[in-house]
Amino acid sequence: MQVRPRIPDTQQRRSLEKRRSIREIVFGMQDGILTTLGIITGVGVAEGARSAVFISGFLALLAGALSMGVGEYLGRKAEREVVAATIDLERREMADDPQGEFTEQVAFYKLKGFSSEEAEMIVRRLTQHPEIFLYEMVRDEFGIDPREAEETGLRAPLSIAGSFAFGSLLPIVAFTLPLSIGGSTLVSLLFAVTGLFTVGYYAGTLSERNPLGKGFEVALYGCGVFIISYLAGHFIPPLFGHAPVAVGG
Repeated sequence: MQVRPRIPDTQQRRSLEKRRSIREIVFGMQDGILTTLGIITGVGVAEGARSAVFISGFLALLAGALSMGVGEYLGRKAEREVVAATIDLERREMADDPQGEFTEQVAFYKLKGFSSEEAEMIVRRLTQHPEIFLYEMVRDEFGIDPREAEETGLRAPLSIAGSFAFGSLLPIVAFTLPLSIGGSTLVSLLFAVTGLFTVGYYAGTLSERNPLGKGFEVALYGCGVFIISYLAGHFIPPLFGHAPVAVGG
């Protein structure tokens, strides 16, 4: 039985694509936690009112989630358009100068260790299947998978927006507890660090790295960002004659 030539697509590739969504989860969660934490702890200390914390916190959640989701969608759309334009350019070059593209692809296979005869035989066979030949040319010349131009789903934008929203909720929840504003602020910090560690731990399980080490890595980076933001808000405004900004309390 003769198999129709086609570009290989495997369950492993599709599974990897789903696992790569950890980028959106880590990015969204960390940004949601740190952005909202800085706002609500600053407001909590400055205003001393839970209502101000909830209003500012949920506004930060809504604006941040929408901004992250739309930004991810537009960014990926722009990336797909660049890839599609590159593929169209290569397709035109193959039509305008087939011998030149043939020679170029032969050179790529020779770089991979094939002899001149083997490389020419392979590329000659590829020219009989233009779409597969185009796929090979784009992959070898530009280092991209042409299928990236076809992925138009909303998985990534929804993933990053949802992750941001969930991350934002963690520090907000602390202020629903029957504690003083100061106590809620400390618990909010604890929830934030726990959330950062958890998302890092999850990323570690997917990448087959030490989950504990990955968890501590993400948590430490998050804490570093928050500390730098606090110090900037505390020391930079006075240089310009303004009172310190209560970022993070």
